Amino acid sequence: MFNKLVFSAILTISILSIDVMARNYSKPLPEKSMNLKKIPYKLVYESFQNGNWDIHIINADGTGERNLTNTSGIHELYPKVSPNGREVCFVADRGEGRNRKRDLYVMDIDGTNRRLISKNSRQPAWSPDGKYIAFVKAESSRRFSMESWSTKGLYLYNTQREKIEKHPNSRLEHLYNLAWTVDGKYITATVLGGMGYRHTNIAIERNGKRYFRLGIIGCRPESNAKGNRIAWGRNDREFRMAPLNMKRRPPVSQKSKRRFIKVKKGYEIYHIDWSPDDKFVAFTYGPKAEQKVGGMAPGWNICIGEVATGKWTMITSDGNHNKEPDWIPEKK
Repeated sequence: MFNKLVFSAILTISILSIDVMARNYSKPLPEKSMNLKKIPYKLVYESFQNGNWDIHIINADGTGERNLTNTSGIHELYPKVSPNGREVCFVADRGEGRNRKRDLYVMDIDGTNRRLISKNSRQPAWSPDGKYIAFVKAESSRRFSMESWSTKGLYLYNTQREKIEKHPNSRLEHLYNLAWTVDGKYITATVLGGMGYRHTNIAIERNGKRYFRLGIIGCRPESNAKGNRIAWGRNDREFRMAPLNMKRRPPVSQKSKRRFIKVKKGYEIYHIDWSPDDKFVAFTYGPKAEQKVGGMAPGWNICIGEVATGKWTMITSDGNHNKEPDWIPEKK
């Protein structure tokens, strides 16, 4: 009993000490204050330059930036890298205003071998084994909406058979920011104004019809590579983290949540993503702007934060609406 109390006290002190430490970093540190060259992974992200959205690749230390798509008249956005590090799924927009169309594509990590997966689709997420890409379709095929929640249904693209399957639960709607749990049994998502929810985060059975709340307030939940921790945006200015246990309901305990980063008023942070080794997170930061896919966010840059300390810095500095960073795992 005594050992359990001591362990609990140590755990509580550790969590609180990290929380206090993280509060000291409400703005990015100089890049030289973090040794980013030791990080072996690259990232992809969306960026708006010369009147066009494209997908870019960059080293974790901010070097080697390169445009992977470099198209004119087509906007490539929302890149998500396959678990083997060889492919990237993304959406491509054509047209303007209400006539804009958003379709789902896959290409090799070097930008070649581009192919269409599904029309009128968005919010892709790879399964842990790379055999499926979960995605949603736009709520309307006639009138384009940039709202993240304007979706209907849940679908799965079989990457081996190259066929689309509909999820068993046909009543799913208004889902966005899809992600998978490490065991592949659940697909997590934020839901807004759908399925009886005003705004919450849920886990959906991959092969069943049931779903349940994750137990967190905010949006865009993202679990780490080990599957034992989760990060999310508590609001536009704050990230939180907590242990994750998918065997309990809800999977996130109220007492275990802690602040990771909170920025000052007038600025926002979004789109958090864990590094493959769980030691870092990538995210976006900038003056208050539009965080939606395809939304304009002047002054926004890609950042990297160290999970153990809460230190973070910008790895881009051009402010070209840089959003939606996604880590590239080592090729398998």
